[in-house]
Amino acid sequence: MVQPGAVKSKNIFALLSLLIICFSASAQSPYVLNGTATQDDCHCYTLTTDSVFQSAAIWNKNKIDLSKPFDYSFNIYAGCSDSTGADGMAFVLQPLSSSLGIEGAGMGFQNIYPSLGVTIDTYQNIDQDDPYYDHVSLQANGDTYHKSVNNLAGPVRALENNDNIEDCKWHKLEIKWQPANNLLEVSIDGTLRLSLQQDIISSIFNNDPSVFWGFTAGTGYIGNVQRVCTAVDPGFILPDNHTCVQTPLGFLDTSKSFGNISNWYWSFGDGSISSQQNPTHIYDSPGPYTVMLNILGGEGCLSDTIKQQLVIGSYPKASFTMDTSIACSDQQVKFNDATYLEMGKKNYWYWNLGNGIISNERNPVAKYNPGKYNIDLFVNTEEGCASDTFRKTITIKQSPSISFTKNDACLGSQVHFSAKDLSDAVGISQWYWNFDDNNVAQGADIFHTYLKSGNYNVKLAAEAKNGCISDTITEAVSVYTTRAYAGTDTTILEGRPYQLNASGGDSYTWSPSTGLSNANIANPVATLYNDITYIVTASTVLGCATEDSVHLKVVKGPVIYVPTAFTPNGDGRNDRFKFVPVGISEIGLFQILNRWGQVIYSSKNAAEGWDGTLNGLQQPAGTYVWMVAGKAIDGAIIKKQGTLVLIR
Repeated sequence: MVQPGAVKSKNIFALLSLLIICFSASAQSPYVLNGTATQDDCHCYTLTTDSVFQSAAIWNKNKIDLSKPFDYSFNIYAGCSDSTGADGMAFVLQPLSSSLGIEGAGMGFQNIYPSLGVTIDTYQNIDQDDPYYDHVSLQANGDTYHKSVNNLAGPVRALENNDNIEDCKWHKLEIKWQPANNLLEVSIDGTLRLSLQQDIISSIFNNDPSVFWGFTAGTGYIGNVQRVCTAVDPGFILPDNHTCVQTPLGFLDTSKSFGNISNWYWSFGDGSISSQQNPTHIYDSPGPYTVMLNILGGEGCLSDTIKQQLVIGSYPKASFTMDTSIACSDQQVKFNDATYLEMGKKNYWYWNLGNGIISNERNPVAKYNPGKYNIDLFVNTEEGCASDTFRKTITIKQSPSISFTKNDACLGSQVHFSAKDLSDAVGISQWYWNFDDNNVAQGADIFHTYLKSGNYNVKLAAEAKNGCISDTITEAVSVYTTRAYAGTDTTILEGRPYQLNASGGDSYTWSPSTGLSNANIANPVATLYNDITYIVTASTVLGCATEDSVHLKVVKGPVIYVPTAFTPNGDGRNDRFKFVPVGISEIGLFQILNRWGQVIYSSKNAAEGWDGTLNGLQQPAGTYVWMVAGKAIDGAIIKKQGTLVLIR
């Protein structure tokens, strides 16, 4: 549908534009051109080229009445040469129309009398008391000297916070006159630069309000390109929201032009056009569109085309899915936005999750108790297109609640696991066990045997007949084992206390109890007068008992037992020559000498023994002398020596 007043024809807009362009190109210029001024196109003029000693002026052929307000906008171009560019231009009001002032520092304005000029000076002439920066001033009667009484306002920087206007850029110059309060204002690039409150009609123009207006410019020993265009600047603001298909959209014109704008030429990108200033248009289909605008200025000049992109959105069709086909209580249910949108961008979601929770997330999650719930979804877009509310009813099923019993056990014994359904009304279809030893099983009653002792975290989950899975629960199971160790067989002194040390269990029992300080601890003290073999039983809290034995040989001492021969052949038996000290608290000497009296082995460690080598070299078979000395536990010194036979 096309809004009334808009024409839907691609060719009409092109034809209108072509006719206007042709008319503008052939229309007589509304200006009188003096000096070096030339017309570039319908509304643009070059005042000076980049040449020396030029003076130019353009004057509108029609006088204006200063007793009436005006608001003129221009685009000015001061050239590209800064330090090597000169001299400047001026907007001038004067009653003569053909006036042409002095070149150079005069900017084509000097000596025009009577006159009021807005001078834009781009060169520092010391004799004119110019500041070093490019500046703008209000000056009367063709007088460019800043200390003259004709200097009415300024000089100030032409551009706010910038010393240079010769920057190869176009700048907007606005001249506004309000006779009601005799206020003249000058703005550049939208920033007020100068203001003058003065009755210029009486003080400058001898009470004659009828004047011509125009521009002058000049160069001197150095030049610059200086141009001016009467403003014909199209502009518009797109609708900022609710740009949806089949919705009336308002377009706001912000165009600027010298004087009044005669016509507006809109093209909406869908084949429709309008000549209204602020048209309303309805798009039939969603999609991206290029909106274009030309304006026709009061002087009959057609502007360039301004373009902006507009996205016309479609209305979303709200919908959603869930991550699971079965929704269960006490478990998170994730909702996934599945809204269909042909054109545009979704940017707002409103969920009523039916359990008292409102969410604006795109894909929210929630937990529920068993029952039925209405889930509502509403979606909006960046273009302001809102969906209808989509509703889906979901059923939340009861999740099973479970527990299990178990028992600790000894290694090699079976552990009994028994599952229990705490929500009998649901019914369990399958149980899932994980025994924490890379084994799993199914079923309610399970027996399992562990191959290693230790602590295991056993997990159980269940699937109900309604398809819901329970939370996984965990219980610890301990599997115990013992490794009884009574110690190594040894020789002890008759009647002397000897400390036993058992390991490998939690509790211990020694048998027989003969000579023991306590038969039910790990480290009893034995005091013996005869040889004996003890058996120790190591147990855990569950029993899990194992046994080991140790033989104690009882001798009168102190004494040192030394063998007569050894065979260091590497068979693991009798490979080292060692002595056995009984009742000896300290070894002071143990040496082996060869038949020439050379000490070939020396140590104070009875447990180490000689391996039959000297400096890594095997010693020959034969007879060797040994010597041992030590201190008995009663402090007596014990010395012994003898011979041994090394057999190979």
